[in-house]
Amino acid sequence: MAGLGRLLSIDGQLVRRSVLVCVIFSGILPFVKRSTRKIQDHLMSKVSILIPAYNAERFVGAALQSALDQTWDDTEIIVVDDGSKDQTYTVAKRYESGKLKVFRQENRGAAAARNTALRQAQGDFLQYIDADDFLSPDKIREQVLLLQQHPGCISVSSAMYFFDGEDPKAGLLERSGAVDSDDPVQFLAQSLGSEGLMRTIPYGAWLTPRAVAEKAGPWDDSVRSPDDDGEYFARVMLASQGIRASHAGCYYYRRFREGGSYSTTYSESNLRGRLHSLDSKSRHLLARTNDPQAYRALANRYMDLAFVAYPEFAQVTNEALGKAREMGGTDYIPPFGTWKGNALKKLLGWKVTRRLNATYHRIAKHMRTSAHYQ
Repeated sequence: MAGLGRLLSIDGQLVRRSVLVCVIFSGILPFVKRSTRKIQDHLMSKVSILIPAYNAERFVGAALQSALDQTWDDTEIIVVDDGSKDQTYTVAKRYESGKLKVFRQENRGAAAARNTALRQAQGDFLQYIDADDFLSPDKIREQVLLLQQHPGCISVSSAMYFFDGEDPKAGLLERSGAVDSDDPVQFLAQSLGSEGLMRTIPYGAWLTPRAVAEKAGPWDDSVRSPDDDGEYFARVMLASQGIRASHAGCYYYRRFREGGSYSTTYSESNLRGRLHSLDSKSRHLLARTNDPQAYRALANRYMDLAFVAYPEFAQVTNEALGKAREMGGTDYIPPFGTWKGNALKKLLGWKVTRRLNATYHRIAKHMRTSAHYQ
């Protein structure tokens, strides 16, 4: 009987331990399932890297290599050659694989090329790169992990501005736009610059959930505009639930000292494209707020446009000044590039100073041309 008692005692202990294990396991199981689901979500978040390219044979290889070198493995890369006249398409085709696809279309502008890439994209997140820029290897990974913790938000990284031909890592690191915000309307108004100069964020610094992009709508390719990216991401910001800054990873933005960027050249079509984009920003922002800060910021940006258009494109200047008045007006005058220009602006006014500046450059150009042929 004593042996039977000991046996029953042992069996009872085994039962209690079994019950305890079951209780512990039943408590752990939901946690395990949640953790497994998070891991699966991480693994299943595909990122589409979308690259419009035009006459970028010298740079596109570096842009594609930076996309291929991302530490976030689940990516697809879509390149759209927008009717380049050089060997951009040929260079891009050398990188083509199951992960990287290259398309070609007639020249219709960067926004149209991005829309073509967007229609091909299958990813849960969207990363845009210009063909002459590139990404740090950790840029996408850091932002995906951040956005997985903040559904409905978009993420912005820092940007490194560098001049073509110089060491990118020795450029100017810009983090002023990489801040958190739960108020996209206020973030946009502040970015537009209610107190004067606007805060520029290159569009490659953003990572956007596909759901937010679909809510914002496609790129506006109805007019060619050097500010088509600013117009598009204004709508993306307003479609999001907030902005989350990534404190790792970087977008490298190439600058050109002379004549290399569409966004820094001026023609009437270029300026009217900018006016078109700014009008769109105004409509979308003011549909969401009556904040005087927003009106002041928009007036400042119309003043920027009026300033750069004058005196060569006086009609554009007049239209932009009219829009600035509709926003309530502004006493902001964009700065000249030199202390002499700013001093003359105070003495003579900005229009007279702009006319003098234009006359000076015409004479200087004529003298250089004459000297060349002598």
